[in-house]
Amino acid sequence: MRKIGIYRTAYPLASEAFITQQAAAMARYTPFFLVRTKCGPVDFEHIALSEGRAGRLRVLLFAGTHLALLLGSTVRLRELSLLHAHFGPDGVCVMPLARRLRIPLIVTFHGGDCTVARRSLLLSGKLYNYHFLLKEEKLKKEAALFLAVSGFLRRRLLDKGYPDRKVRTHYIGVDTERFKPAERVCDEPYILCVGRHVAVKGIDVLLRAFSRLAKNHRALSLLQVGEGPLTGTLHSLAHTLGIATRVRFLGAQPHDKIVELMRGARVFALPSQKAENGQSEALGIVFNEASACGIPVVATRHGGIPEAVLDGETGFLVAEKDDVALAERLEELLSDAALASRMGRRGREYVCEAFDLRKQTRLLERIYDEVAGQ
Repeated sequence: MRKIGIYRTAYPLASEAFITQQAAAMARYTPFFLVRTKCGPVDFEHIALSEGRAGRLRVLLFAGTHLALLLGSTVRLRELSLLHAHFGPDGVCVMPLARRLRIPLIVTFHGGDCTVARRSLLLSGKLYNYHFLLKEEKLKKEAALFLAVSGFLRRRLLDKGYPDRKVRTHYIGVDTERFKPAERVCDEPYILCVGRHVAVKGIDVLLRAFSRLAKNHRALSLLQVGEGPLTGTLHSLAHTLGIATRVRFLGAQPHDKIVELMRGARVFALPSQKAENGQSEALGIVFNEASACGIPVVATRHGGIPEAVLDGETGFLVAEKDDVALAERLEELLSDAALASRMGRRGREYVCEAFDLRKQTRLLERIYDEVAGQ
């Protein structure tokens, strides 16, 4: 089988399990990971610059030259048919390696790497972002193909001057054999939210909506999985709204636990919104995971979410930052079990049709065939 080089600056991250799942679903290509900073066990053949006695030095050299991946590894890298980088800045990082090995480079954009205002990247103080801004025009010319995880994101890439002929929409997919409906309804009624504690997720709006529901649904809880810079603010808001005892902030959780929580939830809710720096939800694979488990979704008409949640079919979409409308739609699903069940079934059907991991990975491997054969 052909070998595909997959590059990620930091890997594996809990919030990016989709990268591992996509790699594991490959049938005709063998994934070989190229990693700057290894954050945990890697279940594939890999090179990690941060490993070993000279790891720190290699990482520093990488930051300055982006050629350290070649040190001591040239023979292994010559086996690669092409390179696939996740996130735009990572594409810039690994671009010199693709050039040196004379193999095509594919870059998948996931959201923040395209939607965040370039001015915000410039003011971030991060060398990683500076390098991306400096080399982005070169990336547009040198990469063989750019994959956008939604049609919304593809349009944003075109707006930023990426060549139309090089930009393609490709949904990553969900493991529908793992994310599947539970055999019985959980005894504890709860709304589930999975999302990092950052502005774009709109979790503060969900807390306000839940406070409107709590009085009429005394047994109902809100379970929230995630953490981030706004954790303290969200905890304080829950206390202010008088719902602190009804909201369970679970922090970051392993993927198996998230599957379990999704299968037991009555409704999944995440009211994403455009952040001040422009960041938007590219698609939100978490919505697909929830639908695959057969539970209805309440979200917002924002970014690529309408591609994941069919309004009135697999769930409901409301305007951004509208906690009143959000509460009304949640109330509708909580009060009508037949409607919730019907939307959950349709959600499962839709994910199996358009977002099944194995189907989408087969499509990805055909893209690899096409690009590697150029």
